[in-house]
Amino acid sequence: MIRLLAVFTAFILTAAASAQEFSPDGPWVHPRLVSDREAVAPGETFHIALHQDIAPGWHTYWLNPGDSGEATRLDLTLPEGWTTGAMTWPAPGAYSLGPLTNYGYSDRVTLPLEVTVPADAAPGRADIPAYGSWLVCEDICVPEDGEFLITIEVGESRPDRAGAALIAEAFAAAPEAPGPLQAGLARETDSLALTLAGAPLSGGADAVRGLSFFPFNGSIIDHAAEQRAALGEGEARLDLRPGRLTRQAVNEAYGGVIRFEARGEDGQWRTRAIEIEAQPGASLSGLAPAPAAPSAPASPASPAGGGDGQTAAPSSISFWQAALFALVGGLILNLMPCVFPVLSMKALTLVEKRGIERAEGRLLGLIFAAGVILTFLALGAVFLAVRAAGGDAAWGMQLQTPGVVAGLALLMFLIGLNFLGVFEIGTSLQSVGSGVRDSGRRGAFLTGVLAVFVAAPCIAPFMAGALAYALTQPPLVSLAVFGFLGVGLALPFVIVAFYPKLLAFLPKPGAWMVRLRQVLAFPMFGAAVWLVWVLAAQTGPNGVLWALIMMLAAGFAAWAFSMRGTLSRVTALAGALLVAGALYSAAVQPAVSAAPSAADAAWADWSPEAVQEARAEGRAVFVDFTAAWCVTCQVNKLGALSERNVINSFAAHDVALFRADFTNRDRRIADELSRHGAAGVPLYLMYPAGEGAPDVLPPLLTGGIVIRAVERAANRVDQAGNQRRSAR
Repeated sequence: MIRLLAVFTAFILTAAASAQEFSPDGPWVHPRLVSDREAVAPGETFHIALHQDIAPGWHTYWLNPGDSGEATRLDLTLPEGWTTGAMTWPAPGAYSLGPLTNYGYSDRVTLPLEVTVPADAAPGRADIPAYGSWLVCEDICVPEDGEFLITIEVGESRPDRAGAALIAEAFAAAPEAPGPLQAGLARETDSLALTLAGAPLSGGADAVRGLSFFPFNGSIIDHAAEQRAALGEGEARLDLRPGRLTRQAVNEAYGGVIRFEARGEDGQWRTRAIEIEAQPGASLSGLAPAPAAPSAPASPASPAGGGDGQTAAPSSISFWQAALFALVGGLILNLMPCVFPVLSMKALTLVEKRGIERAEGRLLGLIFAAGVILTFLALGAVFLAVRAAGGDAAWGMQLQTPGVVAGLALLMFLIGLNFLGVFEIGTSLQSVGSGVRDSGRRGAFLTGVLAVFVAAPCIAPFMAGALAYALTQPPLVSLAVFGFLGVGLALPFVIVAFYPKLLAFLPKPGAWMVRLRQVLAFPMFGAAVWLVWVLAAQTGPNGVLWALIMMLAAGFAAWAFSMRGTLSRVTALAGALLVAGALYSAAVQPAVSAAPSAADAAWADWSPEAVQEARAEGRAVFVDFTAAWCVTCQVNKLGALSERNVINSFAAHDVALFRADFTNRDRRIADELSRHGAAGVPLYLMYPAGEGAPDVLPPLLTGGIVIRAVERAANRVDQAGNQRRSAR
């Protein structure tokens, strides 16, 4: 009778909740705090719960929110001596939005917390304040919270029937305790195999359907990937795509929830959820994997294949190896094309600081290094934070923002004018370029900052392996790797600062230094031209027009500022305002797609479906992940990928060529980079026809590297064909 009354009460509450109206402006969750007791006895354990009525089409999150989101929290301020246990989480549902999959609840959910009253609790009224916070999402996400107060009497125990009904409903929806299902988790060649055995799976595919796994840890699997289920009598197998913690191997037990529908004796299908603890390396089923989806991408843990200067796979190296790769990559970064403009500033600094005291010179070197390292750490922190939030982060992503590109172009242009002597403004802009005037400490630091911003779009050899390793590690370890990149980039400058005798080959100071300063202005102008070209690829002719107006106004303002008198200052201010307006106009131009040139006619736009279709036709596939702001990409495009021998090799083996342009943000490209362990562009993949993982080529290509990759792909195709013919 009591159970029937509880079900009836829950039904009435559900009807009342469904009748609630949600304002079109929010909030999107109507929360309240409930208890299953109006009064409790000393020493008794009871439950307090946060109940959420959720607007249609919106959802809140489970303890593991999936690819993005945040789990709901409830904090109770209990009287002295009272204690609380863990929250009970009903089994979640899955919610997909584009490439993301999240876990949570829609319509309504109740989240109970166990509370224990001390045996010596004094009788009387106990006020319990609480604070809850949650994220509620539809196409957008809105953080919401609430403060609550619930009053419990301490004395003779007495139930709260309305609250008890909601909490009983939550316990009914919670997963069953571990035991009915045994589970094993093993890393296989192309997947992560979760095998299950137990009575709940009796009847196989005739009695079980909709099998899915919700892990407690968010880094075990790729949440958005298809979970392929195979069912047998009393056993099942789920093939999953590995996550960060399982890309190489499964080294510990992982828990989660198995949710499925089971057919009862009456023929009705009912949802069932069971908690499991999957044992590492165990296989509890002999079932073969279910067929893969047509567009399933290669596993990130697939071997890179072929060598040709590649660094080790990120999951197979230690921290100190990654740190060494980062250090060497940072050193090589000094020689990459993207850093040429900064080398001009470094060269001028080295020349002009010869006349200062040795202690001051060493200090300038260390300050420059601090600017480099701190900027690498800051960019790394932003990069990791965006990735953790589910964003499409990639190394060099700041140059995907037209405002940043236009601002850097303006800065390079102004530094060039400063080098030519058009204007002198104390230690500000000049210090950014040379870092020497008035001891130049601020300038040394800013030069380090600028060096990283300009160098970031490049991925040097060894640097790719270090960044890929950093993506799989905890934040502090990842940031340490970014720090070693900064040390490598700054190291040559610091060595010269501590050993100025290395500059002994230079002549004595004189007029030649002024001439050198003027000559070094032109690499700065060249960098500005390159950045305007990047802006053209992002925003089209309108963005370029505003960038040119910006530079014209900047040149006019700099000239006017160098003149004397109030009128010149007013004129310079007007020019500066025009610069700001033009910079804003360039920044807000809508993104455009660049028209393909005649030279790009052989290249098709990339998509996973297009790659799969070409491979299904028996063609090998080469994919170029590139961006206009990536100088290394452009060097490879105009160099190795344009060599006649490479073009002939592509044609001879009928290779399908695809180009994935990451100049503007593209979530699908970002996801594909992440699947292959790449921190950013360039990334080059050489797929054999049909099945098989791609070769991952190094970021700096030569014609020989590409040709050998094509030949390996062709050999893999031939071998696969011979094996099929032999089998027949």
